[in-house]
Amino acid sequence: MLLQRPCSFAPVRRRLVPLRAQHSGSSALAPTIAQALALASASSSASTSTLSSPAASGTHQDAARTTSSEAAATSTISGWVRSCRRQKNVTFTVLNDGSDVKGVQAVIAPGLDEALTVGCSAALTGRFVPSRGRGQAMEFQVDRTYPIPNTKQGVPLPILRKNAHLRPRTPSMAAMLRSVFLRSRALVVPKTPCLRVELMQTLRESFGQGQDFVRVEPPLITSSDCEGAGEVFRVESGLPPPAPPLPPPASSSSSSSSFPSTTSISSASPPIDPPVRPSRYLTVSSQLHLEALASSLARVWTLSPTFRAEESDTSRHLQEFYMLEAELGFLPARARDANQVVMNAVEDLVRHLVTTAVSLKELEPFVTLRPTLLDELDLLIPANKRYARVTYTEAVQALQHQEDSFPGTFNFEPAWGKGLQTEHERWLAETCVRGPLFVTDYPKGIKPFYMLSNDEPSKETVACFDLLVPRLGELVGGSLREHRARRMEQALDEHGLNKDAYGWYLDLRRFGTTRHGGFGLGWERLIAIVTGQENVRECIAFPRTAEGSRF
Repeated sequence: MLLQRPCSFAPVRRRLVPLRAQHSGSSALAPTIAQALALASASSSASTSTLSSPAASGTHQDAARTTSSEAAATSTISGWVRSCRRQKNVTFTVLNDGSDVKGVQAVIAPGLDEALTVGCSAALTGRFVPSRGRGQAMEFQVDRTYPIPNTKQGVPLPILRKNAHLRPRTPSMAAMLRSVFLRSRALVVPKTPCLRVELMQTLRESFGQGQDFVRVEPPLITSSDCEGAGEVFRVESGLPPPAPPLPPPASSSSSSSSFPSTTSISSASPPIDPPVRPSRYLTVSSQLHLEALASSLARVWTLSPTFRAEESDTSRHLQEFYMLEAELGFLPARARDANQVVMNAVEDLVRHLVTTAVSLKELEPFVTLRPTLLDELDLLIPANKRYARVTYTEAVQALQHQEDSFPGTFNFEPAWGKGLQTEHERWLAETCVRGPLFVTDYPKGIKPFYMLSNDEPSKETVACFDLLVPRLGELVGGSLREHRARRMEQALDEHGLNKDAYGWYLDLRRFGTTRHGGFGLGWERLIAIVTGQENVRECIAFPRTAEGSRF
């Protein structure tokens, strides 16, 4: 069995800069529209330049035709339909996936456009060709080329404000979000050495270089509990509660006249109830809002404060910490392939961050205090091999085999259907695999409501993963999200959650949904790993824990 014996690792040179793995097939991130347009434009320009050269021989012309043919190769692009105009023999649509402002014009033959409506998500297969119309150099030809005139379409701002969860899909809001990201990328790292700031700069570079991720700023105050566990901090207003309404004044005739009053009790104005304000909480995760933003920008990320009112008083838990979260849209249709795409993104990111940390001078004091630190970090950047990947079922079997062979290894008995304890996670990473590993496909009953269910008749599991690393245990958690509205409603019912409170979240499934997934990484946990700290409380200036705070 895979997990019963430790895996051997080739020695890794310190300060190694790992090659970014070239993913192939369905496990690779598909190119965005902006990337595909840039590639098609470059190929088209190269072929035009070669053909126009006076010295071009027949051989050169043949080579140019080959390049032109490659530029017109069939490809698939995904995005949301921004506009759709049908004519007798052709349909014109503008497709945008958030990677740029304009999107791309697509020309679609009759019969292929029946399901296309404004706002829906779609995947179109065709080829890029030079555009004959104004306003764009290239267009995506599904059947044949034809220019579409510019049209002014939009939704009134008051309506957009009332539907803020759908507002990021508008071009104007997407452009505003993109400008915020560009400003954040222009930040200059201060000259004063700071490991945390250096890693944040590396983080921006990791998501920006060829990945087309957009940094966004989700809210910290929310009306939804993302994890559904009730471990939230409630936000109370500083204003006093509204005073009860005054009773109706007594009739003057009852005191100044012997005649009975003609005003009945039932005719008095009923008291006006104060408005009911929805409960508000400090966010436990930005995931739900990232999904709303990813419905416009396709790939988004944030590094934001997170608050959890859990009583776990351990060396790796805080009640206030920073969480790196990312959401990826337009994932492959097959859940296993889609999960691999997200795990590949996580592994590449962790490798890049750890490699940067190893090369920093700011790490030297920590190496002095912990001489084995560089060797420990080498395990996170293994040369020429991927992180191990096993299912939850395989992991439990390995744990049970260890407990049967050596009784008393664990304080908590491993069993299918129960969460992995820290001692289980560390044994898997430190003893069984001797390096980082992904554990996938956990039981449905121990995971949050939003995760996509696997199609396994034998056991109910969800398409998710945890990245376990030596000395710490879980570093990253991620999953595919349930993208079907009806299945999401069933999941909310099964977890006993109020569907009305998550109505806006269900809207994301009703209008232009995509197959999507994401992950979250505890920033203080990463800092603890790269600096060799045994407790995450040493990795934040003012730790907030279950025992309270004096600040």
